[in-house]
Amino acid sequence: MKNLLIITLILSSIISSYAQDLEADDLLNSIQNDEINTDKLLPERMLLTQRAFWGENGIYRKIGIAPKVITNESRERELRVRRTMLKIHQGLGLATAGAMLAQGILGSQLYKGNYAVRNAHESVALGINIAYSTTALMAFAAPPPMVNRKKFDNIKLHKLLSVVHLSGMIGTNVLAHQIENNVKLKPYHRIVAMTTFAAYTAAIISIKLEIK
Repeated sequence: MKNLLIITLILSSIISSYAQDLEADDLLNSIQNDEINTDKLLPERMLLTQRAFWGENGIYRKIGIAPKVITNESRERELRVRRTMLKIHQGLGLATAGAMLAQGILGSQLYKGNYAVRNAHESVALGINIAYSTTALMAFAAPPPMVNRKKFDNIKLHKLLSVVHLSGMIGTNVLAHQIENNVKLKPYHRIVAMTTFAAYTAAIISIKLEIK
């Protein structure tokens, strides 16, 4: 078990370092590019959650978290909040990827009959769900950018892949609870988990791609 944890930590560090190199510059540049002068202080196209929280009649404006009257100064503050939330999104995303890798190693041990790692497997699963949910919240609840571009680019690909790994996370958890009553679902659980990790890793790498 000790050797397993050491290997997991090493592999997690490698993935995190590589992903950090790929993601950091482009993600932060995309945030910086939001800070442009425009007559429209809110973009016409927003995520449903962004409109619900940060729109002209959003929840945050009604309860006083965000100013009811939107000005250039208030939008600049919101963009700073957005920058902070997306940095947290990035950091937690990398940590979640490392935890997913650890879970894959633990899961393979369980499939081989090493039930001594069951408690560790369940604990890591809980940690992944918490970290993943927090990571998603940072992205979905962040203030909107100044402009949401219509063209298909690496950010759009990143969001598209997020739909895949979000669906996979839900499927993995559902199947995990059903396996106790139906062991025949194990192969499907494994396939969904591997697909989820692949989509999640691709979403991190996609930030570096340049799609024209």
